[in-house]
Amino acid sequence: MNTPTVLAAVFAGCLFLILPFLTVKACVADARRRGKSPLLVTLAVFFFFPLGLILWLLFRPEPIDADGSHGRFRLDDYRIQ
Repeated sequence: MNTPTVLAAVFAGCLFLILPFLTVKACVADARRRGKSPLLVTLAVFFFFPLGLILWLLFRPEPIDADGSHGRFRLDDYRIQ
């Protein structure tokens, strides 16, 4: 084996070991911001790594604001009774 091949293999191995952990860290912060269980998101993203991440990105809920709403404009909130 020559040196560039070994270096490429080491780089790829480190990438596949580090990338899931960085992805899980970002998904945990995103789950907290959206009001979902960080533990469940961590398990799904880590154990089903590429598929779990794609599913989380596709089906994640809307972020929750500080007042507990989902940040969407609702006409019922502004109607005068």
